[in-house]
Amino acid sequence: MNFFTFNKLGRTLLMTAVLVVGAVCVSYGDNPSNLVGQWVSMNDGQKIELFEDGTGVIGNGNISWKTMGKRFVLSSGNTSKIGDYNLSGYELTRTFDDGEVVVWVRKDKVEEYKKKSTIDFTDSRNGQKYRAVKIGGKTWMAQNLNYQTGNSWCYGGDNTNCEKYGRLYDWNTAKTACPSGWHLPSREEWGALAVAVGGSGTYGDKGTAGKMLKSTSGWNNNGNGIDNNGFSALPGGSRNSNGSFGYAGDYGDWWTATENGSGKAYNRYMNDGDLVDEDNYGVKSSGFSVRCLQD
Repeated sequence: MNFFTFNKLGRTLLMTAVLVVGAVCVSYGDNPSNLVGQWVSMNDGQKIELFEDGTGVIGNGNISWKTMGKRFVLSSGNTSKIGDYNLSGYELTRTFDDGEVVVWVRKDKVEEYKKKSTIDFTDSRNGQKYRAVKIGGKTWMAQNLNYQTGNSWCYGGDNTNCEKYGRLYDWNTAKTACPSGWHLPSREEWGALAVAVGGSGTYGDKGTAGKMLKSTSGWNNNGNGIDNNGFSALPGGSRNSNGSFGYAGDYGDWWTATENGSGKAYNRYMNDGDLVDEDNYGVKSSGFSVRCLQD
């Protein structure tokens, strides 16, 4: 055997060995070290820690995990969820095969993530500035609308409450109050938001979506939220059809664009609990807050 033949054979054997080893790694999961560490779920606020040995902790529960190429397997007990994953800087996005999308952020980068996810927006009609955030692939105003038009009111007739909570609108006014390029979200769109932050049920009205969406201050009865996504829901109260106001600091009500009969429409409701109650409706002449959703 001459040198050329031997050298060629050696290269072939080496390449075969590399391919076999690579196949074994992919088959059994390589648990890449860059996924090891402490994370926070931007969906539901849970704390996560992944260890090098393929075990981990979510909340108070034990898990196991592994990767297979760009696939991520997360197991708890006899249940496993499998999907694709993408690591970009300090963000780990997992898209499971059932369609659920979960974003984890390095524990020490949560505040940086919130700032990066915040969008500044100015309403050209009155120069009012708003924050907006992207949640579940949709861009929401992160403050209640504060645009004076038609049947809209400051809580209690106090202009400082408009600065704090935004204005309260009757339903017909709310439908057209959002600026160009934005709209009053439907019952279903509110439901998708609640599901994106950890709610369950058809409209995300079960679970902890309220806790995730509420601001970290401003709620009575220890009702403050976690606000991981920067939605910062505040308890702006409401205005009754007879002109009286009530419940600022305790409750928040937001109109949806979905009617419930000729004289009523659905609204989303939060209080000092953890839920976002969607099975609520008010007479259209009531005054509720408005959050606009980008078209």
